[in-house]
Amino acid sequence: MWLGVGAVAGSGATVWVRRRVERLSRQMRPGHVAQGVVTIMDRSARSTAGRVQASVDTGRSAARRREQELRHDLGVRNLPR
Repeated sequence: MWLGVGAVAGSGATVWVRRRVERLSRQMRPGHVAQGVVTIMDRSARSTAGRVQASVDTGRSAARRREQELRHDLGVRNLPR
């Protein structure tokens, strides 16, 4: 009985490993690798652009708040910018 269970488990594992290796080998072909690199670079560029935009927006809002504080401290109201 245990010999049969071992044989079934071994053959199942062999089939699984073979399919996994075939899938990985298809993914590692030059066209797929290049496409993967392009996808990663595109995501990275979009992520960086989003972080830069968020940083600029944060800086602008902080500058507006500070300007309002300074104007309030000086007692200046409603001056044209």
